[in-house]
Amino acid sequence: MKQSRQKSKKRGKAAPKAPLNWQWIRGRAVALLLFGVMAIGAVWGVMKLQDPVVLPLKVVRIDGQFRHLERADIVRSVGDAVQGNFFTVDVEAVRNAARRLPWVDRVSVRRVWPDVLDMAVEEQQPLARWGRDQLVNHRGEVFAPLPASIPPGLPALAGPDGSASRVVERYRKISRRLSGLGLRVESLRLDSRQAWRLWLGGGLELDLGRADVARRLRRFIRVYPRLSNESGRRLKRVDLRYTNGFSVLWESVRPAPGDDLKQAPSGRRSGGSFRQQRGRV
Repeated sequence: MKQSRQKSKKRGKAAPKAPLNWQWIRGRAVALLLFGVMAIGAVWGVMKLQDPVVLPLKVVRIDGQFRHLERADIVRSVGDAVQGNFFTVDVEAVRNAARRLPWVDRVSVRRVWPDVLDMAVEEQQPLARWGRDQLVNHRGEVFAPLPASIPPGLPALAGPDGSASRVVERYRKISRRLSGLGLRVESLRLDSRQAWRLWLGGGLELDLGRADVARRLRRFIRVYPRLSNESGRRLKRVDLRYTNGFSVLWESVRPAPGDDLKQAPSGRRSGGSFRQQRGRV
């Protein structure tokens, strides 16, 4: 009985409290203080770097070879987009501003420490005219510069909306095939019915239709040397839309009045009539 009372007294005694670890508390307090100082310093540094007065951009350098572009026009175009300092300038906004110029094809923009914005600009390389007042490049991309800046002597391509890349591809294939005959494509058109028609140097017109365009062109290449050797007349139009043949419109050349007394200058012809002929291949 006495023993059980002693056990209950022992159980009733409270456990002594552990002493505070002041060294651990001081260490944590110092760590929190340092972290706070570093955070404040980082915020201050970011705010300072966003100040346009700190590390301002002093030079916008433009590299590229230009025939139709002026560096002054590029500088004016990107002027409003060059905002902030070396770290905060929006290079994508600068790139987009430069690309708004019709003659600009591609642009890359990078920062060069400590105060230079470097721009590499590629000028559009026109392949042909597109429609009335536009140009198209080798990738089939249409752009619209000022009409006065369109270079002369380009071939003319045309087609429905969205067909530029297809027309460019066809033009390049046809040009390669005809170059062996010494012929140059001056105009190629895809109409709303998806039919192809082209004009060569000297005014010769080829009607290729909608189907079997490559096969019809091969047919023309085979017979052209024979057709071009006709004396006293010249080819005006070749219709290749027939299944196994073609039709030819000739222009008969005849001397103008008085040419029998005076020889016309070389390469000059006057007068003429037309004659249509059909052939089979």
